[in-house]
Amino acid sequence: MQNLNQVINASAGSAIEHELNKAFSGLTFNWPYFVASLITLAFLTVIITFLVYKPIKKMVKARQKFIQSNIDDSIKAKEDALKVREENDKKIIEATQQATTIINNARSESERIVNSGQAMAKKKAEMMIEQTQILINKKQAEFEKLQKKIIMENAVELAKKIIAREIKDEDNLKMIEEVMETKK
Repeated sequence: MQNLNQVINASAGSAIEHELNKAFSGLTFNWPYFVASLITLAFLTVIITFLVYKPIKKMVKARQKFIQSNIDDSIKAKEDALKVREENDKKIIEATQQATTIINNARSESERIVNSGQAMAKKKAEMMIEQTQILINKKQAEFEKLQKKIIMENAVELAKKIIAREIKDEDNLKMIEEVMETKK
């Protein structure tokens, strides 16, 4: 039995070997085809590099630069708005201090006048307080109006840069008026 298996394996092995030799006998290394293939590969690599890779790389870099500039502009606009708000807060504090000074002056004046006539002093103090309140309300209204205008102008400028189109001045004024009316 073992001998029979060995004979079958030997005959099958020689048949397979014969078929493999027959299949691969036509395959030889051909230098002209090899060199032509290398030249073609190099040529295609150069064409793809200059016509596809570099333009795409350039477009991606330009897009990144555009996005970064928009981010930087928005950060700067935010910082500018914060500075304006800080300045306006300082003005409000100064106005409040002035109002406090005016109120304190009114009180001391009223105490001095109380000696001569309590009714007259009370009337004058009320009038000064009303003037101070009107001044505070006026300053606050001016501040709010200025703040809204600055914010809208910054938003419009930022929107102009983002959507990359020019907005006419009359459209800009119309949008500012609409926003101001809706906020009232």
